[in-house]
Amino acid sequence: MEYKVSELADKAGVTKRTIHYYISKGLLLPPEGSGVNSLYNDNHLQRILLIKKLQEEYMPLNKIREYIMENPTQKVEKKTEEIKTKTLRDETKEIYIRENVCDVFEIHYSEEKSKKYKHIIENVKKYVEKMMED
Repeated sequence: MEYKVSELADKAGVTKRTIHYYISKGLLLPPEGSGVNSLYNDNHLQRILLIKKLQEEYMPLNKIREYIMENPTQKVEKKTEEIKTKTLRDETKEIYIRENVCDVFEIHYSEEKSKKYKHIIENVKKYVEKMMED
């Protein structure tokens, strides 16, 4: 099926600006045609849905781009757990830790850098906890 940018944005649940941003960052292939005659297809829709799924797993956009480059024909139906597992097994991939603070905030930090910045991470958690007490 073919879509204009506004139709694709509605179907994917993103803004037109997001679509253009993904194209500029190499996450999404450019449409067929140009200007008002630009047409997107189901592959564009599937790619956007995949990007959204990976973002839900807290994968940064630069890592999503790497994943997409390694798996250009990847379909959205692939379970995100499989994607996450592949990423965790690959030693060249950066692993992020997600930690709840006070049941209201989450912090995310690189596992690799957590030892180096442990004091900063602990201070941020203490600060948030103190602010929640007030």
